[in-house]
Amino acid sequence: MRTHLNVFGIDVIPSDPRDRHDNPEVRPLIDGSDFIEHDYYGAVCGDPLRWLLPDGPFSVGEVPHEVEIAAWCCCRSALDVVMRREGDTVVWACKEPEDISSYEYRFDAGQYDAEVARATRDRGWEWPSAAVARELQGILRAHSTWLDTWTCEVDQAWATPGVLDEIRLALRTYALQPDGAWRSLGRIGLVRPVTDEDPLLQAERLAREITADDPRTVDGMRGDTPDAALTDWLGSPREFGPSSHKWR
Repeated sequence: MRTHLNVFGIDVIPSDPRDRHDNPEVRPLIDGSDFIEHDYYGAVCGDPLRWLLPDGPFSVGEVPHEVEIAAWCCCRSALDVVMRREGDTVVWACKEPEDISSYEYRFDAGQYDAEVARATRDRGWEWPSAAVARELQGILRAHSTWLDTWTCEVDQAWATPGVLDEIRLALRTYALQPDGAWRSLGRIGLVRPVTDEDPLLQAERLAREITADDPRTVDGMRGDTPDAALTDWLGSPREFGPSSHKWR
């Protein structure tokens, strides 16, 4: 029986937020070593803007889940990991595509959970507009009753790399059908400027503006038109590295 426990770590390779072609990258560390760089050179890991969130893909609960840890060219999987708990141990069962190779890492659950919590709190790599977008998205998702009233839900808030002075927000809208089912009406979205003021204060102010009434009537809110799709104007978050669709 294997008794050796590995030490888990999370590192973030920061980006230049002024460069729209640059993105930060989250890297798992095993015993202090970047094993993706060592064993899968050229593969990329996930975007911390989407991975280092509460209950993100590194969080391991009672139910095992599979995560695409690294990918080649942002589309072809390089390494998948099934994460599970065994008592006071977190187990990573690693497998390469087509079952070429498989192996395990085992971590003390307390050390593992503490490292995930530390990395989630540490936002030193995050630029201010990205912080405002994250805070706004969290506030809106935590107070969803107003969205229920107006038959909307948060799609995503984001800050586009290379754009430091604004954030973008997209909502999905629905209509109740006679049979009781909900039909999607598409998305609406807006762009708002941000400053170097405290990100949480800005996010709270924006949330109050958006939730004060029907979000469809908020100044600057737009949707699809016969002449142009919303994404032509609003854009969309850039997907960088594995999407972790298996975890989702």
